[in-house]
Amino acid sequence: MRLGWAALVAVVAIAAASPAFAVDRSLGAGVPKPNASGEPWTDAQIAALDANIDIAVAGSKTLAGAHVGAYAIDARDGRVLYERNQDDAFQPASTLKLVVGSAALDKLGPAFRFHTDATLENVVVNGTLRGRLTLHGTGDVLLDDAALATLPAALRAASIDEIAQDVVAADDPLQYLPGWALDDVPWYYAAPITALGYADDRVTVTVTPGAKPGDPVSALVEPWGRAVRDASACAPRELSFCIIVSATTGAAASPSTLDAIRPLDRPGEVYLTGALAAGAQPEKLSLAVPNPPRFAAAAARRAIVAGGVRISNREPVAARATEDATPPRVVWSHDSEPLSDLLADVWLPSDNMLAEELLHAVGAEPPAPRGTSEAGIAWEKAWLGKLGIDTGSALSLVDGSGLSAYDRITPRDLVLVLRHDWDGPYHDVVLDALPIAGVRGTLKSSYAGTPAEGHVFAKTGTVSHASTLAGYIATTKHGAVIFAFQVDDWVGDATDLRDARGRVLAQFVEN
Repeated sequence: MRLGWAALVAVVAIAAASPAFAVDRSLGAGVPKPNASGEPWTDAQIAALDANIDIAVAGSKTLAGAHVGAYAIDARDGRVLYERNQDDAFQPASTLKLVVGSAALDKLGPAFRFHTDATLENVVVNGTLRGRLTLHGTGDVLLDDAALATLPAALRAASIDEIAQDVVAADDPLQYLPGWALDDVPWYYAAPITALGYADDRVTVTVTPGAKPGDPVSALVEPWGRAVRDASACAPRELSFCIIVSATTGAAASPSTLDAIRPLDRPGEVYLTGALAAGAQPEKLSLAVPNPPRFAAAAARRAIVAGGVRISNREPVAARATEDATPPRVVWSHDSEPLSDLLADVWLPSDNMLAEELLHAVGAEPPAPRGTSEAGIAWEKAWLGKLGIDTGSALSLVDGSGLSAYDRITPRDLVLVLRHDWDGPYHDVVLDALPIAGVRGTLKSSYAGTPAEGHVFAKTGTVSHASTLAGYIATTKHGAVIFAFQVDDWVGDATDLRDARGRVLAQFVEN
């Protein structure tokens, strides 16, 4: 997901209230899934469908001048129901997550889990670990406080009640991928990719205006930490980075201009600027953590101290003392949810960070627990080729999330991936993980009160100047339809586009 600032404020306010790892899978449990039963489409019905969709697209002012592509087939036999620029390359945005999620199911299986552990370095003498405790990850960005709360008991089971040095993260590089926009970097959906994460690599800052214009705003940081008004007052080890607030209270009823800035020369600092009107409701801003491994280590440190294990020297040790050196050994471990559940964590809220970690997992070759983005993309391309997809000029895969401006895929290719899932062994896993129009996920507030409500199971995608949707439609007469509706080179109004797309979806549902 990537959005302009005007749209971002609304989205952040929603997304920050419900972290990605708290998706409610019970929503939509009673909604009938698309199925293959129903009357076959007649030639006359398809012709009428095509004509009505063409009229809906041509009559939409928001689509004037935009690049529009669509492809829809009958799930039973692959019969084409509608096509428009179906072999053109489009920027997929977050519909690209359909590719990495489906590829991960095929390669890794639904039981796959990310693994995190902690190792001891140096020896334990009279209950004191003379070195440090090191955290190692393989991609579980949803590691949380509940998991870390089990660390103190594991340490005590190893006869440790004090750590002489510190809790640190294993040395893992931070990665941003080509095509990620610089203005995305401060925000929750564009944290750097790395093996060890925690709390989806984000913090949420609740900004509340002061009593009168010109007063400073107040800022509450979750899951913990504090914001300061002076960089010199910041204690970066508390949170792993500094949040510095210069935002003020604006005139009553004035528009919010809150923004987040991360200076290129000070990557460990995030500045909250702008103004929030006096009397306005508090606003939530969800920020990317600049260094997720340090963030995770800080969380582990808090959990350990809260659990009664002392940390006597909070300065990291550069290397193990040779006189104490013993092979590192695992003292604690944690496994994530299985992929069958993680898929919902990726698709329902459209989690970029988790999608990128799935791409690394797809690229892993045993015994390595984690691969690279490049290896994951290479495996995806080979897999797509086996599905009959031309991996040449119309396909460009740069990341797993669809955040890159360089990603491209055709409507036909997305439908081929979705048909593979429909016909494959993970049919229900996929349907259970997708947003449903008017019911859950990124479609929860879309198409309510229209024929599409409860009938469209699909992945959304939104970046600047592109909006995409791909998935399955449960029609009232003809069984399931597999579709992709992609729009890029678009500068229109988002509400108008949603309404236009709703009219197209209604044609499939009702005809």
